[in-house]
Amino acid sequence: LRNMARIYDLAILLAFISSVHALCSSPTDSPSRRDWLRQTSGAAGIFLFGSTNAPPSAQASDSAQELPDVLRKISLAPLGKPQIFENKSLNLPLEELASRLTRDLTVGASGSGGYFLTGDLSTDIFKDDCVFADPTNNVASLSRYQNALRILFDPASSQIQLLSPLEIHADTQPKTISGRIRSRGYIQLPWRPYVSAYESDIVYTIDDETGLIARQDQVWDSKSPSKALTESFTPSSFLFNQPPPKSYLTPSPTEPKAVSRLFDYIDGRRPNEYTSQERREIESLIQEVVDTGKTNGETNQPKFQRELLPGRWILAYLQPGPNGVGIDRRIPFPDFDFNDNYQVFGSSVVTNIGQVLGPWIDVKVSGTLQEEDPSSTTIPKRFQANIEGGKLCVHTGSDTEGACLGLPIQGEGIFDSLYLGERLRIGQNINGGGARVVQIRLD
Repeated sequence: LRNMARIYDLAILLAFISSVHALCSSPTDSPSRRDWLRQTSGAAGIFLFGSTNAPPSAQASDSAQELPDVLRKISLAPLGKPQIFENKSLNLPLEELASRLTRDLTVGASGSGGYFLTGDLSTDIFKDDCVFADPTNNVASLSRYQNALRILFDPASSQIQLLSPLEIHADTQPKTISGRIRSRGYIQLPWRPYVSAYESDIVYTIDDETGLIARQDQVWDSKSPSKALTESFTPSSFLFNQPPPKSYLTPSPTEPKAVSRLFDYIDGRRPNEYTSQERREIESLIQEVVDTGKTNGETNQPKFQRELLPGRWILAYLQPGPNGVGIDRRIPFPDFDFNDNYQVFGSSVVTNIGQVLGPWIDVKVSGTLQEEDPSSTTIPKRFQANIEGGKLCVHTGSDTEGACLGLPIQGEGIFDSLYLGERLRIGQNINGGGARVVQIRLD
């Protein structure tokens, strides 16, 4: 309780800092109380239900902001005194420098993992007083920056991805190398906060005299500084906001490569956490899987295997229908970002499970499941589900069902199975807007 009180005090401090920043950075002399309250609640509201969801226009505006420079230079952890590294690699060809940086970004200088997650970078290609700047930090010390990275992300449960080859700009003055990365993962704090995926552009500025990297500038274009701070102080295992389940099923030798890539992309993630760029990539993979899974009348084309359907499946990605329509859960409760949704299929029954407050409260609706044409194994395969009732349940443990209250939920659902494999399935809602769901098998 004392630790939580300290965290709460820190949240209030962040709220105050955010509100002062809102007042100081306002383009007018008298910012509106609405703007002030939005900034303050964005920092203080982290203990309600996780992330704060601003409208797209507000998110776009926030992403262009930075914390005040005086705050970006404040260290929240002891990073030690600046150190001197010997044996610098002076005036390397830009191609070799880009190659070294590529390795540092992806696997680390010594193979310990990408340096944004581990601090494992090549100290011989950076100046000791190199400036490392992003929207929330500004450090003018290689050793201090390296120490900060070592205590930031948990490498075992975090990921970094170089989205495209680094580009060399030899004709600029000074010369630069640039690239784009995507990061996400868990921070090494007692409350284990989860930072959702974000993309950033990196520019390395080369010193003309030594050929060493004199500056690293990182610009986020899919996450605002306020959202980053909010996520950093939101516990991932406090009450409701727990990490999503992850499947550890291994691929069969016959699993299509596109299916394996899609599975690896979305396993252990929730539908609301993807960036715009990730959504474009995922939906391209979805279409590739759907196209390869269709039965076109050829004997070597895949067929629907109904024996693969029974089991527990978790929703990992939702692709809205043509008019932007999602899935009607038929549950009269708000759908918070930390909730998970499941479907449990039997041979002729289906149960939809929608969490209301994480694993502690959920709504279950059940009904019969029928194939439109049981004699056909053609893909897509059409099903009809007749929902016959539901219940709201409170759980005394993550897997222990306690008291339940019956709910008068009834209706008919029609959906197509577009792909069904051992680890992944893609379905499309037919009578509710055409949204596609991508689910991962948990057992």
